[in-house]
Amino acid sequence: MGKGPGKPAGRRWPLLVKLAVTVVILGALAAGADWQGILARLAAADPWLFAAGFAVKALTLPFASQRWRAVGRAAGFRLTRWTAFRLQMASGFLGQILPGSVGADLLRGWFTWRLGHPAGPVMLALLVDRLMALLGVVLIGLIGLPHLAAVAPPAVAGTVLAGALVLAVAMGLLLLAGRIPRDRLPIPRRLRDGAPVRTTWEAVAQLRAMAGNRSAWAALGHSVGVHLATIASTILFARSVGLPLDWLDGLAIVPAAIVAAALPVSLGGWGVREGAMVAGFALLGFDADAALLVSLLIGLSIAVLSLPGGLFWLLLRNETASRPDPVQPGIAVPAALSTDSAR
Repeated sequence: MGKGPGKPAGRRWPLLVKLAVTVVILGALAAGADWQGILARLAAADPWLFAAGFAVKALTLPFASQRWRAVGRAAGFRLTRWTAFRLQMASGFLGQILPGSVGADLLRGWFTWRLGHPAGPVMLALLVDRLMALLGVVLIGLIGLPHLAAVAPPAVAGTVLAGALVLAVAMGLLLLAGRIPRDRLPIPRRLRDGAPVRTTWEAVAQLRAMAGNRSAWAALGHSVGVHLATIASTILFARSVGLPLDWLDGLAIVPAAIVAAALPVSLGGWGVREGAMVAGFALLGFDADAALLVSLLIGLSIAVLSLPGGLFWLLLRNETASRPDPVQPGIAVPAALSTDSAR
């Protein structure tokens, strides 16, 4: 208890660093932008394409909520479509306030736990959810890699390919390692029997078991849907302001911006997403000001679509506050605490 008051101060510096990253990158982009030209492009934007971009971006919300529902099934707990959507909306709203996507993910997991689901499966679902999001964007990036190689310096395409290979090798090694019993690990027994190794190896074994789970693969499909909707909305926003961006262009450059925005280094992905988008559009020969405008439209659409999540957040807070203490990790949830109805 004595350390309680010091915790907020100790956690303040990461937030300040992320705020600084956001401000510095956005400030640098804004300082070099022709805002009169940007406003002129925006005023002349095609309203129908603009509305279509916003509508397609909205599709990311049900796709993301279904991904969370699918990884929940794979991890061993069940959510209704409506509960998963409420959780996704609340975490999306908080993601606009919290530094990076990690904090929003943890709060989605916290609300899921408070709704009565065991902590162990929820934490596993959080890990798999992030993994499926990453795998989805890597798969799409590989599809766009030939076009990226045609327009970008070899080092850029090589970096993307190297990153995909590293991820594939790491996942392969992880799945292979899961076949080794913990008591046969080539490390001292004291370390094998310690809590960190025991917990890690249990998680590795669970991840390996999930590799053959249909719900996990369904989550990957939903993840691809999220990213394709983001790419489609980027293309529509670009065309609404006069940029002839096509699908090959979108598949080549948008995945990098998605990864950048997901990194926990800025507030809500702001700044790093814009920097990645401007750099990607430059590879295609498009104007930096127009690229900045498109990226800002993506960011603003996310912010606007996330606003209703504030209501879901408040309702979830009230709902979970009235519940008994959640069960301990690994203990089955009593039927009285279940949030799921037979549908």
